[in-house]
Amino acid sequence: MNDFETRWQNAVRKTPWGQDEKAGHVLIATAFMNSTFIYGTVGPNALHNGWLATGNPVARAGLHWINRAREHPHSIFRNRLIRLYDPGPRTGALVKGGLQMMDMYYGMNNDLFRNRDVRIAQFVHNVMGFADRGVPFDPNVSGREAFFRAFKTRQEGWEKQGVTDAAYGQSATKEMSKIIREGIKRFGGKLIFEGKSVYGSGIFDPHARQGDTDLEAQELFQYMVWPLTPCVPFGEGTLEFQWGGRPATPTRAHFLSNWNWGGPMTHGPANRVNPTNARDPWRDYLKKVMGKRHGLRLIWHNFGNFPQNFPRLTQGNRALEEWEVSIMERAIARVSQSLHDTAAPPQVGAFNRTTWTGDPRPLGRR
Repeated sequence: MNDFETRWQNAVRKTPWGQDEKAGHVLIATAFMNSTFIYGTVGPNALHNGWLATGNPVARAGLHWINRAREHPHSIFRNRLIRLYDPGPRTGALVKGGLQMMDMYYGMNNDLFRNRDVRIAQFVHNVMGFADRGVPFDPNVSGREAFFRAFKTRQEGWEKQGVTDAAYGQSATKEMSKIIREGIKRFGGKLIFEGKSVYGSGIFDPHARQGDTDLEAQELFQYMVWPLTPCVPFGEGTLEFQWGGRPATPTRAHFLSNWNWGGPMTHGPANRVNPTNARDPWRDYLKKVMGKRHGLRLIWHNFGNFPQNFPRLTQGNRALEEWEVSIMERAIARVSQSLHDTAAPPQVGAFNRTTWTGDPRPLGRR
């Protein structure tokens, strides 16, 4: 298959919706500029038509939100099959409506794809090369089903396959995510990364499990450099970090509060720091990741150690002090306390600079 740039330019030159080439290009660009996408997911849990396959507090809260939304006569969930990987705090985006997410462009065997922007969907379809493989775009066919037909497979698009490695150099879902990111970068629009339920280790530790969301974060976090606000430029668009549905300036304490893959309980004890035991091996690891020889990816340098409202020492050439580790543990514990809370609906309008906890009040007005 053609390389990414060739496929991209071919898709831009196509004339969708019966328009000429220039008008079609304007329609695609306008669709991206007027869209807000939200990325980030809780991981291994799934919601299935009103019941939860394997549970955690975040997933259960999300399921509660969806079931409540079903009661509204105009809800997108009313009389619909709901089966998706639990999006954790992003569930608020589904309930509120109006935000776009990968669940709509690939997803599972559900009909959430009917909430996608059809112009962006057709563009993604063409960049993926599905039309070149004999599968014309159909707004009534999901991206998942289009992928199955184009590659003559029933193996999921997020799984490693020789055919997708040959076509894209990665999985189909990773390629779709890349297309959407590039669309925002080149045309405009907004991309929110919800970090509250994403495992920090997968993003920063080169030896940890690498999922789709981890790779997305590695790409996006290159644009976030300390000191930063929740919202930063992202090519022609903007990129915003959120924590529990609210804009927040990310720090290492955020990511360390949910570091490990701890089994079905996303925020279970295996993912928490124990600040009461000074001899716990975690403290040794904490000293390492706060220092210069942390062994993590270079994007780890893009984030400060401590939240803005925690005292900290300018390290310079000084060795880490024990009390600095204690400060980090306190910060992690504060973030961890909020992990069981029900997520707030994502904020997509104007926002104030927020503190590390996602407090919506501006600094100095607390």
